[in-house]
Amino acid sequence: MNYTNYEQKIVECRSFTLVGWPVPGLVQNPLKIGGRPEVNKLLDAFRDGTCHWVKLTDEELLVRMKDNRARAARGEPVYVPRKRRNRAPLKQR
Repeated sequence: MNYTNYEQKIVECRSFTLVGWPVPGLVQNPLKIGGRPEVNKLLDAFRDGTCHWVKLTDEELLVRMKDNRARAARGEPVYVPRKRRNRAPLKQR
């Protein structure tokens, strides 16, 4: 899953969002949320249904997109550009 660009690649492109994210902060890779207790908390939330995927309506999606653009205009890292590929040619052996 694309955690770095969650809002753009998951929410805006697929119209789905995670509800009930149990760990403080934004939705992010489980490897980066902290230690084992935080990962277990996330797993338990998925198991008991407190954290789950929800399909956004068209109206909810438009509101979310406007909010994301406003956050990006304020300088928040909503749309993170991909790392550039090294296009240097490989050396011949």
